[in-house]
Amino acid sequence: MKKYNWYIIQDSLDNKLHVAQYYGREEGFSCMVCGHGNNAYCFNIYYGIDQYQTWCYGKEHMPRIVKELGESKEQIMDENIERYLGE
Repeated sequence: MKKYNWYIIQDSLDNKLHVAQYYGREEGFSCMVCGHGNNAYCFNIYYGIDQYQTWCYGKEHMPRIVKELGESKEQIMDENIERYLGE
């Protein structure tokens, strides 16, 4: 299984903090903020084992990186954010 980089991000739409797996740039995905483009930067937000939403952003609307959590093969649930904010 591939390792992915994990971050705590501050979403540019609602300013809430989320634990996110950076998936990479994906062709065919547009920015969820403005709807433009077709090669967005995509993050997965996990709510349960293999239950996630993919959030994609254009360069102009990237979320703010609050904290880098490093690489992991394991899924980190968004509900566990408090555990990582204090480290």
